[in-house]
Amino acid sequence: MPSTAGTVEVKPMDFEVTWLLHQAPEEGQNVRESATLWGYKIDLFFEIEDGLWTFEVFAPAPAVGLLWVGEKRKSDSSHPDCKVLWIRKGGAKADLRFPLQLGIRFSELDGHPCRPCPWLERIRDFWALVAASNHAADSRAEASLAAVGRVQAAWRAFACRRHRRREAAERKLRLGIVKAATTIQSWWRGAACRRHLKLELAEEARLQGLRRLQAAVLRLQLAFRLRRPRRERRWRASRNRDGSQLSMPYDAILAFESLAEFLSTGRMDILQKAESKLQVTTEARYRVVAVVGLFDKGKTFLINKLFGVTLPSGKLHTTKGLSFLWIEERRMLVLDSAGVQSTVSYRAQAVDAILDAQTTESLMFEMISRIAHHMIFVVNDLTWFEQKYVAMLHQKYVQCKQHKELIVVHNLRNTMEVEEATKLFKRQVMQRYDGEPSHLGQLIFTADAGEGAPPVHHIGFCYEFSAAGDAFNSTNREYLLQSLEHGNILGSKVILTGILCNELSRLLPRFVNIEAADSAAPETSPSTEQAVSVDFAAASQLERVHGYRRLGTICLRLSQKGARVAMKTRGVISPLGEIIAHDVSFDPIVNVFDRTRADIEWEELANGVRIGIDKKRPIDEHAVQPVQPIRQHHGIWERDFLFEAADGRFELCEDEASLENGVLTMVLRKAMRPRKGRLGPGTKIVGQSDPGCKSLGPCSESDCASFCKVSDAQAASGGC
Repeated sequence: MPSTAGTVEVKPMDFEVTWLLHQAPEEGQNVRESATLWGYKIDLFFEIEDGLWTFEVFAPAPAVGLLWVGEKRKSDSSHPDCKVLWIRKGGAKADLRFPLQLGIRFSELDGHPCRPCPWLERIRDFWALVAASNHAADSRAEASLAAVGRVQAAWRAFACRRHRRREAAERKLRLGIVKAATTIQSWWRGAACRRHLKLELAEEARLQGLRRLQAAVLRLQLAFRLRRPRRERRWRASRNRDGSQLSMPYDAILAFESLAEFLSTGRMDILQKAESKLQVTTEARYRVVAVVGLFDKGKTFLINKLFGVTLPSGKLHTTKGLSFLWIEERRMLVLDSAGVQSTVSYRAQAVDAILDAQTTESLMFEMISRIAHHMIFVVNDLTWFEQKYVAMLHQKYVQCKQHKELIVVHNLRNTMEVEEATKLFKRQVMQRYDGEPSHLGQLIFTADAGEGAPPVHHIGFCYEFSAAGDAFNSTNREYLLQSLEHGNILGSKVILTGILCNELSRLLPRFVNIEAADSAAPETSPSTEQAVSVDFAAASQLERVHGYRRLGTICLRLSQKGARVAMKTRGVISPLGEIIAHDVSFDPIVNVFDRTRADIEWEELANGVRIGIDKKRPIDEHAVQPVQPIRQHHGIWERDFLFEAADGRFELCEDEASLENGVLTMVLRKAMRPRKGRLGPGTKIVGQSDPGCKSLGPCSESDCASFCKVSDAQAASGGC
């Protein structure tokens, strides 16, 4: 499409049209302009195509003229009859970095020569005269300009001299400024040095003050560390000031230290403090708070701090049996138990003593969990073994559908710093259980045991006479007391002797066997639970035992006359030196299944036999829903039975192997007659069946060969 990009100038006096082109056309495009000369419309075209550029002029009548492009590309135009005058040129695209001038001057237009008029000539002469005068004026202007140039040169010289003088003055001023700055900098450095020296002296004075303050803090810390044992000594002295406070007894004690001793004697005593207000044999409404835990974890010390009593505690005092403390104002009966895993005597029958201690602890632990309304389990640093006891206690409550909330007290008795106590409690409790910490104090955490199960509360205590103890102990003790107070306000109506006898009667059949008088074998019939029981017998006269009075005795009762009671558990020592407990009562595992002899394989060895039994799993536990837990043995058992070579050579008799009533019998016979032979010239050793040889092994008589010495002739005839 055509476009316009340029300026057209028309000179009618000279019959000339010039076109100043500013924008180069693209390949295949043209640029168009129009002009009017003496009433004639002149069209101008310029285009570039295929590397050629073309300039065309369209006149309304035949015309002759001179066309040019730029300054050098001029060309005379065509015939007078032609209306199109054009110039075509090959080569590169026109250079339009500067404006390109295109033009045409007509010498003939529409058959008429283009001659200027006389008056036009006169006008042109006039303007030439004007131009000459202008030239003279221009000469004068040029002279003036030359004078101006000389003035300017003189002014430049003057300005240069003035600039040099100014530069000299500025250089001098700059040098003065630099000298003054150097002087100021030296003075400033001196002042800075003095100021730095003053700062160093002030810092030294500050450090000396800090050292004095640190020394004072260390003296205060030392005084505090010395004050802590003094506080502890004063506290212990205040406890020891009154002899009665030092040996404050329990209100009642159930002297139950050994199940084996109770089964042998058939009685255990209930002791009571003479001035105690606890009614052991009378029904009353109160709550039983049991404090249990492993041996030497601080159970009695916790009771002393909680209720403000002075029961004997420490390394030299050990709680025996079940000890009861009556808190009248709170209507609480606190049960202090002997520690689990306490030491036993190795002087005689160490295995039975350890198993007796284990059985006694299990029985007491089970009985305490049944009679207590609140259970406090005391630990130090929480270990997996204590976690197992906590889980076992909580599981008993869940299985019995009792909504009793277990409280675990973490007695961090070796922790004195607040930060250490916080990190230790977080690592041992908060990071091991799901739950939420309490907003009522630190070192208090409630563990979530699942939907429908009672939660487990964890409360931490630190060393009493320390910063951590001062920060946490009093708050956490108050929280624990409030939990006990509001947990079960009513409690239940309890006769202490009655509930002890009832629970012992229920639990004893699980731990003992009844042996009849005419047989040493233990009874395992369902009547065992009714065959043994306990009851309370009040003392006929008051006797004092270790500062207590004997209130009565819990006696063992058997329904069969002359029967004996024995613990179910016995112990043996394994090859590794470990004590293994096993139940001696007859409680067979009954599983009905098919057995084939393909389960049993044997292999004859050099002087013995290897027997392997592949016991398959008779019951697919994934395919059935067990009503009770399925107990079944399965796996591969293999053992080698070898005999010494000095004892002789043994051979397996396969025909005499049998499996009857679950008893596998394998027979190996000893070879009584040694086999002998001799090698020599003219003899051969051959194997021949001997009718008089009896089979001594699993082979048949036809397979039993004897060796004999034969000659060559006999060997050929087959005789012996």
